[in-house]
Amino acid sequence: MRWIESRSFICYGGDGSPQRVVGVNIDLTERKQAEEHRNILNAELDHRVKNVLATVGAIIRHTQHSTPSMTDFVTALEQRIESLAGTHELLSHSNWRGVALTEVIEREFAPYAGDNAEISGPSVTLKAEAAQAVAMVLHELTTNSAKYGAFSSEAGRVRLNWHWPQNSRRENLVVDWHESGGPQIPSAASIGLR
Repeated sequence: MRWIESRSFICYGGDGSPQRVVGVNIDLTERKQAEEHRNILNAELDHRVKNVLATVGAIIRHTQHSTPSMTDFVTALEQRIESLAGTHELLSHSNWRGVALTEVIEREFAPYAGDNAEISGPSVTLKAEAAQAVAMVLHELTTNSAKYGAFSSEAGRVRLNWHWPQNSRRENLVVDWHESGGPQIPSAASIGLR
């Protein structure tokens, strides 16, 4: 399909009858295609911005209910938004075509892990929505481990591995998080629970 703009000028004789036409046809196809592409990009950007704002709203609500003080709220909120921004950066570098699960894990582990972390699993590329959700879950796990678990102890280790279930059509990924060597968890009796 081609877009053509036609411009013409008609010359009339003394009696008012047309004598000749002078004109030009201009091919506007590239410009129209660029406009359509821009409109598609704007619609996609609008959709993504709405999703990000909805995610930020959910982060705020969740953080508000799970933090005891304003200082804790601000700190936790900043960390969660930084995590979201980091995932956004990974997705942006891939033109939103998806991001490797290992990249998301390594980014979330970076502040806490060194020789004390082991990750393994098959190559998995997460779609944008899944990458953001997985990053938030990993952020919560690593933050909790740094405060209370294996990442808070020199002897602590975190092992994270994933695999496809047997006979699976690769719709569900099994992810195992295992901590060892962290602080002792008090028993229910020692903290007065029954």
